[in-house]
Amino acid sequence: MFFGNLITAVSLRKCFYLSAMVLVLSTLMAAVIIVKLSPLESVKCQPQAVTAAVEWSTLASQSTEASTTQLATHEKKESNDRRYKEMREKMVQNKIARMSRKMRNKVLPLLNSSVVVEPNYNVHIFYYAWYRSMEYDGVWKHWNHDILPNWKKNDKRVFPEGTHLPPADIGANYYPNLGCYSSLDPQVIDLHMRQLKEAGIGVAVVSWTPPSSTDNTDSIMPDLLDAAHRYQLKIAPHIEPYPGRNPINLMEHIRYILNQYGSHPGLYRMRRENDGAILPVIYIYDSYVFPSSAWWELLSERGNLTLRGTELDAIYIGLLVDSQHKNHIKKSHFDGFYTYFGINGFSFGSSWKNWKDLNKFANQNGLLFIPSLGPGYIDTQVRPWNAENTRHRRHGQYYEVAWRSALNSGASTISITSFNEWHEGTQIEPAKPASNKDFTYLDYEPEGPDFYLSLTKWWVQQFADRLNAASSALS
Repeated sequence: MFFGNLITAVSLRKCFYLSAMVLVLSTLMAAVIIVKLSPLESVKCQPQAVTAAVEWSTLASQSTEASTTQLATHEKKESNDRRYKEMREKMVQNKIARMSRKMRNKVLPLLNSSVVVEPNYNVHIFYYAWYRSMEYDGVWKHWNHDILPNWKKNDKRVFPEGTHLPPADIGANYYPNLGCYSSLDPQVIDLHMRQLKEAGIGVAVVSWTPPSSTDNTDSIMPDLLDAAHRYQLKIAPHIEPYPGRNPINLMEHIRYILNQYGSHPGLYRMRRENDGAILPVIYIYDSYVFPSSAWWELLSERGNLTLRGTELDAIYIGLLVDSQHKNHIKKSHFDGFYTYFGINGFSFGSSWKNWKDLNKFANQNGLLFIPSLGPGYIDTQVRPWNAENTRHRRHGQYYEVAWRSALNSGASTISITSFNEWHEGTQIEPAKPASNKDFTYLDYEPEGPDFYLSLTKWWVQQFADRLNAASSALS
C-alpha cells in the first residue's frame, strides 16, 4: 500500500513537470510565431489596403522603362519581319532562278536549232492591228491607252486616272522590242508574219471592226492577207463588239468581209465535218450577248434568215465564258467555240481543269472545241485595280502548264492569246527591258526577247507530233 502511494505521488510529480514544460515551450513557440508574423498581420488587418508611398519621379522612371521595353519589342518585331521578308524574297529569287535555268535548258536546243517548221493550221493566235504611232501615222493609238475605271462598284480604293503618254509611258506592263510601232507599217506587218511562220503558227485571228466604227481595223486587212500569204499563213476575222452590233447588221458585215476578202488565198478556210464543205472561219467575240434564238435564225438551216447553204455560209466560232454558255452555243447552232481568256480560273471556259469536259461536250454535239491558252496575264497599267487577275509567267512555266492542259484535253485545234495584246500582257511578241522615271516594265530576261516565240515553236511541234500519232492510231 505504501509503495503504491509512493508510485502515485512520483507519477503525479512527473506529470506536473511535463505539463509545465509543455506549457513553457508552447508559450515560447507562440511568442516566436507572433513576432515573425506581426508585420504581415499589421498590413492584412488594416481596414484598407496599405500601399507604400510612390514618388512621381519613380513613377515617371517606371513609365519610361515600360516605354523603352515596348519600343525594343516593336523594333525587334520589325527586325524579325524584315529578316523574314528578306528570307522570303531570297527564296523566291532562288526559285525563279531555278525555273529560269530549267526553261533555258529546255529551250536552249531550240534557240540554236536551224530546223524549219511548217505552219500548223491547227494552231491559231489572236492578233491585234489597232496600234498607231506618231512617227508613222501622226497620231498615237492604243499605246496611249486610257486608265480604265474600276468595274467593281463596291471597291472604294483610289487608283490613278488619265491616259498614258508614249513613247516612254505606254498602256502596257511590258515594252515591245520594236518600240511603239504602227500596225499599218508594211515592215512591221512583214516581220510579224515571218515571226509567226518561224514559230510554226498557221492562222492569225485578226481583231476586226467594220469601216464605219471609230477604231476600225478593216483598212489593214488587205496588207495582212498579202503578207500572210507570202509566208504560207492564213487570216481569220475575229469580229469584235462595236456600237450597235446586232444579228442583222452583223450579217451585213459578214457579207462585206466575204465579198471583200472571200477570194483571197490568205483567208483561212477549213472543212466542215458534217458535209465536207470547205468554208471560211469566223470568230465572234462576246457572241453570248445575243440570245440563242437570234443566232438560231442565222445559223440553223431552218432559220428564217439562215446563212447556211448561202454565200455567207462559214464555220462560225462562238465564245464560251460561263458553264451555261454550252447550251447557248448548242442552241445557237454555232459550229464550235473558243475560250479566249488566258487567265486560268478567271472563268469557267478559261479554267484548264474544265477543258477535257468541254472537249467531250463538243465531241458529243458535233462541235469544234478551241481552248485558248496564254503565257500569262497582267493589265495593271490600264486596269490598276485588277491585280488579282495577274498570272505571272514564271519564266515560261505558266505557258508550259497551259499547253499541257490543252494537249491533254484532246482538242484538235488550239488558239493562243495572244501575239500582241500588250494591254493585257498576254503577248508572245518580243519584248525588251525598259523604264521611265515612274515605272519599270517587265521583260523576258534572262531568256531574251524571242523566248516566247521559241517556246511556242517547241510546243507547236509537240502538238503536231500528238496529232500525227492520233491520226496514225485511227488509220
